[in-house]
Amino acid sequence: MGKDNDMIKSYSGPPEKTLDYSKVAHLVGQSSPFHEPHDIVTKSDIRHWCEVMQDSNPLYTDEEYAQDSRYGSIIAPPSMVQTWSLDDMHDALQRFVHANQPFKEDPHNQLFDIIDSEGYNGVVATAQEQWYLKSIRPGDTIRSKITVANVSKYDHHTRQGVGRYVDIVFTFINQRDEEVCKASFRVLKYKPPMDTRHLYEG
Repeated sequence: MGKDNDMIKSYSGPPEKTLDYSKVAHLVGQSSPFHEPHDIVTKSDIRHWCEVMQDSNPLYTDEEYAQDSRYGSIIAPPSMVQTWSLDDMHDALQRFVHANQPFKEDPHNQLFDIIDSEGYNGVVATAQEQWYLKSIRPGDTIRSKITVANVSKYDHHTRQGVGRYVDIVFTFINQRDEEVCKASFRVLKYKPPMDTRHLYEG
């Protein structure tokens, strides 16, 4: 036990600077444009989702049952809403490996770039809420945009480290420009503790 503790080196450098809120204030309230989906909504995607999630609701897969429901046809599980805006996994992995973030000019991406550059490069999701406004059906095309709703003006001291909370809001619309869902998402962008960082930096 003592041997492991000896590996942790005490940090003796200068105190770290905190984020100047004025660097990100102009991005709060700003939204990205609506981005086109990679795929349209299909019955097969809905069926695959239900199989994986073990969701046996006949409204999602049984055409006859769905026709007799108040919806009149098969609909997608509401929680699938973001599925059609997700990138192909191979492409997403390649972009992650090569740090090639799409839509760099979108306000939320600019925000995270600034926060990362200030040393708040740890991230953990802390809360999410979704509001389902309209059913999603096969043949729909679901576009989405992201709005920067809020950024903490001051540092928060957490078990993860010193950080700032960031709230973003997703808005999803169909091909008729009808809102089908709004979702809020909160993350903590934090600085890894100095002792831990110093250990890994050698």
